[in-house]
Amino acid sequence: MEDVRNIETNEQAALQATEEAEKEQETAQAQVKVKVKEFPTVTDSDTKNIYNLSKPFEWEGKTYTKLNLDFERLTGVDMIAIENEMAAVGEYALSPEISTSYLSKLAARAAGVGNDVIEHMPIRDFAKVKNRSRSFLLSTGLAN
Repeated sequence: MEDVRNIETNEQAALQATEEAEKEQETAQAQVKVKVKEFPTVTDSDTKNIYNLSKPFEWEGKTYTKLNLDFERLTGVDMIAIENEMAAVGEYALSPEISTSYLSKLAARAAGVGNDVIEHMPIRDFAKVKNRSRSFLLSTGLAN
């Protein structure tokens, strides 16, 4: 008789554990659904700044496949910092819109990466990224 009670107790414990596991799983699924809803929707205006590299590029252990060239987040402080950085190594940009060094540093700041990342990209991608910097400067009138 005691064996039957033990079996019933074990079955009840197993049933209770199963019910608790199901509740935990439902809670976890609900949390995942909530988290998914929290991510913003990507629109065309968000992707206009994305430059997809022609092929993956690795620099200092990190592989890059695209850059988010968000020039709009930059300020005058960034422009002055680029000029000061260049002056510190004896470089000067009399016309920033035609200075390869200035434009590459501007792209690096817009992408939130170091200058060395941009400067070590394959030349095809480097040139296109540099041209995006030039286009930005010309479009804002900063280069006139």
